[in-house]
Amino acid sequence: MKKLTITLLVCILTFSAVQTIGQTNDRIVLGYFPSWSETWTTTNQNSSLREVPNFVNYIFLAFAKPNLEYISGSYDISATGIETPYDGCQLKESVSALKDKGINVILSIGGETYWGTPDAYNIDYQQIKDLVDDIGFAGIDWDYEPNGSFAEIGNPTNVQHYIDFFNNSRALMPESEGYILACAPSGVGALGGQINDDPNSLFAFANRNSLTGENDNNLYNGAAVTNGINLFGFTSTGHMIPVIQSVGDKIDLIAYQGYNAGGSTNRSIMYDAYAYYANQYGFSIAAGVHYPNEPWGPYYEYTHTNVASLSNHILQHPERIDSDDGIMIWQILLENPALNSSAYSYMNVASMVLGGTSENTAIQNANNYSLAPYTGGAQGCNSGGGGVYCGVNEYNISYSYPEPNTQVYYECKIWYNQWYANPNEVPGVNSVWVEESVCYEDPSCIASIEDNSDNNIIVFPIPSKSYIQTLGANKNEKYFIYNTFGHNIESGFISDDQMIDIRSLSYGLYFLKFENGTTIKFLKN
Repeated sequence: MKKLTITLLVCILTFSAVQTIGQTNDRIVLGYFPSWSETWTTTNQNSSLREVPNFVNYIFLAFAKPNLEYISGSYDISATGIETPYDGCQLKESVSALKDKGINVILSIGGETYWGTPDAYNIDYQQIKDLVDDIGFAGIDWDYEPNGSFAEIGNPTNVQHYIDFFNNSRALMPESEGYILACAPSGVGALGGQINDDPNSLFAFANRNSLTGENDNNLYNGAAVTNGINLFGFTSTGHMIPVIQSVGDKIDLIAYQGYNAGGSTNRSIMYDAYAYYANQYGFSIAAGVHYPNEPWGPYYEYTHTNVASLSNHILQHPERIDSDDGIMIWQILLENPALNSSAYSYMNVASMVLGGTSENTAIQNANNYSLAPYTGGAQGCNSGGGGVYCGVNEYNISYSYPEPNTQVYYECKIWYNQWYANPNEVPGVNSVWVEESVCYEDPSCIASIEDNSDNNIIVFPIPSKSYIQTLGANKNEKYFIYNTFGHNIESGFISDDQMIDIRSLSYGLYFLKFENGTTIKFLKN
């Protein structure tokens, strides 16, 4: 059977050498991270996403629109549905920071809110791939909840949608290049139902009574506390069976939602049903749990104890011993200090049990973990492109900048805010921003600087090895020399016909700026 593996992006659209399935024995510990709950951050600074500890080894970043719009190389995520409080360059750094810790970030597409209109199905798979490649996501998760629920997911139209998602995305994102294709179906999706069933499966609808030891009195009573009979009675029961039978070989990971499933206390049967198909088609499984409370009911509550039990069941499954199957949680930032527990403590328990620690020991050490604050150094956008100039992110008019002294690049200058900057408070216009330095790394800045022939002040010879001379300068005109990163490396005063010694400068392009605003580019050779 295959196991999930991931390879690092080395440049846009290309990957490093691809690992083969089965090279890792790490069990999956996966958390959904809601992009709207991310904290604001900037280059080389920490955030809630960037400090995820590495006992979590997969993150589903929620959510992108299925019909997202994205231009390759732009890092403009404003039309993607992703709701981080920063731009694509910062998101790339966040994903890279987690990747450096061994955490694979997968872009989750859809969720409850983004499937509500016919336009959602106007999917440009190439634009999804471009976004994945630019930001550095390990792949995508099809979180398909038509009209915001699983109620109609098993009808023929929606089954075909699910099949199309995998056929179309796998065609552009092949497993051989390291892309992970995942999905988050209903927990009852592999059990036999009345709409979708597999008579050959051990978990066929006809076997429901022998599997649960129950009669059909509560088959359609989802809220009843049972040993699982009511799991066979939902309209969504079995919805993944025809999908798996059609495209199971194109799926790398099924992280099923083992919650909002009513009152059944038998949560392991959902894993067993998916395991039956995983053995045939080779995908990995993450059993989904929900940090309390589940939205429906709640009729069931996950705890440290039953998460440990489920993790051990997965670890000991006789036909999945060599797999990397594990646990998923919605969602990783939830906590309840009054209960001395959190989604992180649940995942810590799962990680320990999946790693061989006893259930009791793992439960006792549930809160024995630390977050892993980010201190910088991860890859963001390349310098000179994608909205980063002189190491500073380009100003975005639609963003707020809550932290004072945050640097931004705008119109060939570096600025910092004195206090909270609201959207549309533009540098150079609103007093919240203070000019810090010039920055000519953006090619448009160089193009906008007038040639020497158009200036009142003339500088020659260009290029020069040792000295440059000026004509037309006022008496004692103050000047500054900047490099292409906007760093002021020299200043002084000069009068007409005087020379400036540039022998100490390295070879390259420089900008001579006078106090009257005139800026002239020159070359040192």
